[in-house]
Amino acid sequence: MLDSELPLGIETFLDTLDGMRFGADLLTPELFALLQKKYAGQRIDLVIAIGNYAAEFARTHHNAIWPDTPVLVTSVPDVWLRKAGQFPSTFVIVPYHIEIGKTLAIVETLQPTAKHLVIIGGSAEVDRRFSDEIVATAEKRNERWTSVERWEGLGVPELRNRLARLDKRHTAVLYGTQYRDHGGRRYFPFELVRPLADHAPVPIYGWYANYVTQGAAAGAVYDLEENGRVTGKIAARMLSGDTAWRNGAVSPPLPARCVANIAVLRRLGISEQSLGPDCKWLNVPNPPFREYWREIAVVLFVMGAQAFTILAMLEQRRKRRRAELDAAQRRADLARASRIATVGELSASIAHEVGQPLGAILSNVDAADLMMQSAGDSNIELREILTDVRRDALRANDVIVRLRALLQKQAITFMPVNFDATLERAAALVRPEARRRGIVLEAFFSTGGAQVLADQVQLQQVLLNLALNGMDAMENTEYQNRQLRIESRAVNDGVELVVSDRGVGIPDDSVDKLFEAFYTTKERGTGLGLSIVRSIVEAHRGSVTARRRRRGGTDFVVWLPFAPSSLDPVSQ
Repeated sequence: MLDSELPLGIETFLDTLDGMRFGADLLTPELFALLQKKYAGQRIDLVIAIGNYAAEFARTHHNAIWPDTPVLVTSVPDVWLRKAGQFPSTFVIVPYHIEIGKTLAIVETLQPTAKHLVIIGGSAEVDRRFSDEIVATAEKRNERWTSVERWEGLGVPELRNRLARLDKRHTAVLYGTQYRDHGGRRYFPFELVRPLADHAPVPIYGWYANYVTQGAAAGAVYDLEENGRVTGKIAARMLSGDTAWRNGAVSPPLPARCVANIAVLRRLGISEQSLGPDCKWLNVPNPPFREYWREIAVVLFVMGAQAFTILAMLEQRRKRRRAELDAAQRRADLARASRIATVGELSASIAHEVGQPLGAILSNVDAADLMMQSAGDSNIELREILTDVRRDALRANDVIVRLRALLQKQAITFMPVNFDATLERAAALVRPEARRRGIVLEAFFSTGGAQVLADQVQLQQVLLNLALNGMDAMENTEYQNRQLRIESRAVNDGVELVVSDRGVGIPDDSVDKLFEAFYTTKERGTGLGLSIVRSIVEAHRGSVTARRRRRGGTDFVVWLPFAPSSLDPVSQ
């Protein structure tokens, strides 16, 4: 403290009188002679006397050893100071306050059932004086302490043996000072605290701060470090010539403050919660996360690294699995595409071969009709049959021609067509299949003859694919609920075709993929029907959507724009 307050530095001499442990009468004459000779002719700016014995020695001999030198007396109890009498005007006093009553109040708070008080003290004069003060204070609180026992001048082994037989429920122990024991052994009082407290089944209390740090449980303590700081500041001001610290100035006594050693109390099973909020806690055991934070940090880091590695490996495995599934799906799609390409190549040959018998059928029908006309046969039913055969053969031939044109990459012709009429012809092809599957087919065409720019065969293909898709969706539906509804209507600068079924509906995870090529939810599906529908509709500048029905099933909605009022056929 002096070094920090006086940057130019000081020269310090230290003399240990040790009168507390050895006694003033024995040492005083020799010490006086030694110090008088030692400091003869020396310039001394300040004398600091620490403790009762040093203060009394300085008061008696300062004129002979350090004449006219100011003296700073510190670390003396205010009770002793009041009894010591008048000090010279060149002395400045820094006393401290011992509150035995406050310490006993702390004892009573922590051990409310204890009625027996044990006082540990030494055989030196100062030891006995402190023990007397404890007894006098305890007697003033006789409503609490039914008996007071003094253990004076005992050695450490004997004190340990006696402490081991005490019960914390009934007995409290207050330690004053022990500078000497009956065997002549000398101590600094704080030196006995740890040997006694470490083995005692009861808490030991005291009024010095170093008692608590050495293992005492609690007390209203006088802090030696605080005393050193105050003394150093006053000494620095006196050496700097501050006149405020002259003429017998006395500093306010340093207060006694409640301090508790939490680790000791918890070891003895005594709760510290009864102490007031102004009590300072020492040695509070740290929670495990504070005590071992480095180890915990290392463990958490290792666990985090392991978790990150595991997550990275799982993510890598997931990506690899997804890549394997994608590759397998692509292989399956390529295989299916290869089969479809093969079928397409065969279809060209089949279309060519089928075209010939269809031509023969038309020729035979025409020949039969001519023969009936030449023979004058007027069988109306037979003529209607021939008419139907001719019409269906022409339609089949038209499909074959379009198929061959498609396979040969020929242009598709778009022209204004009657939307309802085109769909009616396609619906007629669907009805036999609906009857075979036990499905009620309802068709309502109500666009009022509206025309769209379209290829008739492809437009009919859209209805056929949607109708067959709806029928497949109702494969497991109860027969009484199997119903397929085909409806057309004029809306928003165009026409709509709505195909509704009462099947299983669209799975939640399939809505976005429904019109993708090769995607299917049917066991025997190719995944091309709805994809072809979308391709045809988009080629006609329209749109197709699917939506779940409220009572089950699906609505497929196709929208196409109206055909312009006057338009020549367009090839694409």
